[in-house]
Amino acid sequence: MTKNILVTDENGKVIGATYPKRAKGLIKSGRATEVDEGMIRLVSSGGAGAFSDALNASGQDPGVVFNHFIKEDMTMANRIDFKARGFKLVPECESNRGTRLVVTEAGENVECFELAEGGVKTEISHTEELQKDTDYVFCFTIKSRYIRLDMAECMVQVYFDEEGDGYTYPLDRDNKNRFKPTLCKKTEDGLLRVFELPFNSGDASKCTIRISVSNMTAWVYPAKDAQAYEALPDVDYEQWRQDAMHQVTRLVNDLGNSLGETLNGIGEFVGGAGDRIIKTVNDVIRPTAKEDDIVEPEEAADAEDIRPADETKPEEKAEPTEDKKE
Repeated sequence: MTKNILVTDENGKVIGATYPKRAKGLIKSGRATEVDEGMIRLVSSGGAGAFSDALNASGQDPGVVFNHFIKEDMTMANRIDFKARGFKLVPECESNRGTRLVVTEAGENVECFELAEGGVKTEISHTEELQKDTDYVFCFTIKSRYIRLDMAECMVQVYFDEEGDGYTYPLDRDNKNRFKPTLCKKTEDGLLRVFELPFNSGDASKCTIRISVSNMTAWVYPAKDAQAYEALPDVDYEQWRQDAMHQVTRLVNDLGNSLGETLNGIGEFVGGAGDRIIKTVNDVIRPTAKEDDIVEPEEAADAEDIRPADETKPEEKAEPTEDKKE
């Protein structure tokens, strides 16, 4: 990409050139107005006056001062912004779950890519044309809601001829160095971060950008200026992560204690109920047992030892034999 947009001061004098993206940024911010497709004019409040002052004070070549004054030229020209429509789900990742959405973020409707709904691993990728031996910056915003914070992982890979031939940027990964965001904000349902990932194209004329997410749900969309997120509270990512992990640990401990107390209560209730049941059964059974022990043996003894009077037979006498009769 070349500087093919001429820039004039407020009087129409050409003072330099810039990149198309930078020209659009100057127009959008109100620092310049469009003259035609190949020219913009700086407005007095937007920098022409300051540029003239810098030029007069330095006495240098206008092109040198202009490039110094608009120092973001290279960044704007070689900035690769995330575009949901340009990314696709990676076929090799069988667990993919992602959807392109239009969401309202920072007061504007933007296209985003929702990744890893439910926390399953999801990968998306995009191929970008490059100029050789050129510095680039891949810019995007990611809003994350974590399923398993201790196992959550989000990383970006920028590779050239094949996977592994390039750079890896771990954004969420335990026990690994993490690439720091340029902006980190806390939201009602998670964390919002803006990233600018630098790389050099080297001998490559194109690159593949791959975003991988797991154990978290993420929404990825173009990065906005810092002013767009001013309403959200700032948060330090490392501190936020530690606090969140401690909160999870406390929650698990509290849940374990509560469950233990509940089980103890149930045990005491069951034990008490068991004692009451046993006592009740004994109270019912024991009187019956005593009655049987007392009554039945006595009835048996009476049946054996006592005979009615009418059952007693008189003693029979033996009749005399014939010899005794004679």
